Amino acid sequence: MADSAALSATLEDYLEAISRLIAKKGRARVLDIASALSVHKSTVSAALKSLAEKKLVNYRPYEAATLTPKGRKAAQDVIRRHELIRRFLVEVLLVEKHVAEENACRMEHVLDNEVLERLRLFAEFVKECPRAGDDWLEAFQYYFQHGGETMKRRAEVEQWLKDFRAKLQQQEQEERSEKAMPTLDQLEPGQKGKIIRVGSVGALRRRIVDMGVVRGTPVEVVKVAPLGDPIEIKVKGYNLSLRKQEAAAITVEPE
Repeated sequence: MADSAALSATLEDYLEAISRLIAKKGRARVLDIASALSVHKSTVSAALKSLAEKKLVNYRPYEAATLTPKGRKAAQDVIRRHELIRRFLVEVLLVEKHVAEENACRMEHVLDNEVLERLRLFAEFVKECPRAGDDWLEAFQYYFQHGGETMKRRAEVEQWLKDFRAKLQQQEQEERSEKAMPTLDQLEPGQKGKIIRVGSVGALRRRIVDMGVVRGTPVEVVKVAPLGDPIEIKVKGYNLSLRKQEAAAITVEPE
């Protein structure tokens, strides 16, 4: 296993969040880490102290956290595992992207490097083998959708491939349409809509998913603080307070 093997899943999430924040903002403040993982600042401080003891981060109170060389390597390993699993689920098993993202967040902490390497090699083999390739993946999609039935007639194969590619084009159009939709932080108090996508990672995603919030779930903005942060929403009968940054990761379709 990699250097991060002895870490808990929670501490691995912290390393991942710190690395992504540094890449995006150039620094990882306690407040930003707390927002990214939907935890209290005191919880972040405790985690950073633990990571500092393991010589994975440089941390002093009231200062931004940075990764040590060892911590950077561990964080990169977590992110690499996450991306490898997500891509395998999407590109080989043809799992929907948001489902793949949610599962990758959980699986990245439990699969060891030997299993991950097998997944990587199998994915490459499927794509590059002359007897496999993209048509093979499309055939697997048919096999999955039809309960294990194979395609026997050439005309049937060609028609299914035509329909499947049309479906892919439609999905791409829907994804482009989603990108044009507002995020939850852009709605006004009292405005309602339905959730299209939860784009955040870590604790917030797990908390939202545990509540049963999925694509199509109705949501209402109850109130917004004077400075726009936090934002109180109502979803599935619960009132939930989100930071503006968290709300900005949730795509909605207004009513």
